[in-house]
Amino acid sequence: MKKLLLIIVTLSFISTGIAQVKQYAPRNWYKTVKDVKPVKVAEQEATYTVPVNPTVTNSRAADIIVGETWYDLQSNSSIPFNRICAFEDGTLAATWTRGMEPANYPDRGTGYNYHDGTDWGAYPEERVEAQRTGWPSIAPFGENGEITCAHSGGDDGLIFSWRENKGEGDWNYFNLVGPAPNEDILWPRMVTSGENNEIVHVICVTPGEANGGTIYEGLDGALLYSRTSDGGQTWDYENVILDGVSSSFTNTWGGDDYGWAQPVGNTIAFVAFGGIRDGVLMKSTDAGDNWDRIVFYESPSPFFENGDLIPAFGGGDGYNTCVIDDEEIVHVAFGRQIHADDDGGGPYYYPYSDGLVYWNETMPALDSARLQADILPADWTTMNLYQNGQLAAWTQENGEDTIVGVAPYYASLTGMPQLAAYRDEFGKKIVQVFYSALSVGFSNPGTETNYRHIWGRFTEGDGMWSEFIDYNDDILHMFNECAYPSLAQTMTNNTFHILYQTDMVPGNSLQPSTGPSHDPALNSMVYLPVSPLPVDVDVTDEQTFNVSQSYPNPTSGTASIEITLSNAANVSLDVMNVAGQIVKRIDNQYTTVGRHILSIDASDLTSGVYFYTVNVGEKSVTNKFIVE
Repeated sequence: MKKLLLIIVTLSFISTGIAQVKQYAPRNWYKTVKDVKPVKVAEQEATYTVPVNPTVTNSRAADIIVGETWYDLQSNSSIPFNRICAFEDGTLAATWTRGMEPANYPDRGTGYNYHDGTDWGAYPEERVEAQRTGWPSIAPFGENGEITCAHSGGDDGLIFSWRENKGEGDWNYFNLVGPAPNEDILWPRMVTSGENNEIVHVICVTPGEANGGTIYEGLDGALLYSRTSDGGQTWDYENVILDGVSSSFTNTWGGDDYGWAQPVGNTIAFVAFGGIRDGVLMKSTDAGDNWDRIVFYESPSPFFENGDLIPAFGGGDGYNTCVIDDEEIVHVAFGRQIHADDDGGGPYYYPYSDGLVYWNETMPALDSARLQADILPADWTTMNLYQNGQLAAWTQENGEDTIVGVAPYYASLTGMPQLAAYRDEFGKKIVQVFYSALSVGFSNPGTETNYRHIWGRFTEGDGMWSEFIDYNDDILHMFNECAYPSLAQTMTNNTFHILYQTDMVPGNSLQPSTGPSHDPALNSMVYLPVSPLPVDVDVTDEQTFNVSQSYPNPTSGTASIEITLSNAANVSLDVMNVAGQIVKRIDNQYTTVGRHILSIDASDLTSGVYFYTVNVGEKSVTNKFIVE
């Protein structure tokens, strides 16, 4: 039975100008917290001796759950945009790494669900493949078909599953084995191109020495490109190291540090950036026959080796994404992260590194000087990225709330980006970014860490960005970790189609290897449809309003809330406890524009955390307050 938990809310107009910068004021101790990134998780066989918690549920009210998984590591870093695929006819297909047996996940494989244009199907009860796999991508294939690609983690290499008609019929299979002695190629990313999506392109890496492989062609983890035009019967290019990512330029590539853009005609491109060495965009305008290497981040140490001394510098977090617009310009986004190795013991990073970076081909290459080494800057307006319009996001303040702690995804506080490029109804090019960010004011007291939410912003390419939207900023998501967003690149029904994973505990049960963030818990894979925000719309007659944080906060008597209306409106106020129950309701009707004060008598409320929602017409704003 599908769980339809909340309908999509149409979003109101947001100005595209740069708003007043709001950010969390850093604490000095953030600068001293550092950690080491682990080996990428490929085929871990962890056995959990603690009882699995069967009571963790995900009762939601905002989205549509399309499937479940106990295996909750959807990526080591970059997230494929095509974990969810939107077909031109309005149907959808969603995939994820699914595992329902938490001991060693022998059943791990591709979870799949299909939306026929009206409804999602039942939760899958088995994987797509006939064998254990992980890390899927999905794409259209043929006139009406679909294809997925995942790794086997063994000598079978990559497993491709396809069928002629999407959403129905039996799956067919073929595979791609890596070059000896590295047959077990890992962490694939796949796209299709051509008139009927008949050309399959895939990139992946050899396992490297840390994962049981060997040095290959001078690379401890070689990034390989393959292409087939006949469903895997033959390969035009098979396990090729493209010149721009060869040992002439670096010494290693890490799993998941790369990702495709959706092809546009014969133009295909992928981004590859581990965060310390060069960040590279590889672009082909002839469907993969010839490639250009474009450096978007110039590293201070492109051949960094463990033991090399390097002071703190601004780089990336490995979570990268790219998109090709209709002018065939490539846009890139990645999480900003501060790295260092001051004792020769190997590189470490600062978990409180903040900032989501934006770049496109019309811009000069970034470097550590442009990214700067401030871990969590006190004033973003003084930073190069902000002043150049290349700061897509940063941690947002939330009243008097503080950052509690960070669960280790080894990502920026504002990371896991997804990009879309489209034209609005006036023909303006819009670049939209969605991402998963640490959200101040939402935390788990048991783990003393903040939750992540799915956020979004957009730009018209003029260096100015819209206001921030937190798509999980409500009481019903108060105890939900929202991570690993994937954004379908085809907009159907004027809608962005997003897939993400959620449970009730920050972090995941597979990282770090020295002791995971929490025990296994049942996760939901959530479909989130979002309407694009209108740009350049005349909103003279539209209701706009501001709602202040209640004061005093905390309170033991009366709390006041200031609202400012642009038009006369019906206004109501609901006060809810943490269980979502309405404990007070106040109705008012204002016939004039301007400033008004709402009051909450909290003298009869027990101490604790409460939420108030101000409803103005069909719009609302929710904030938190505390009763002493």
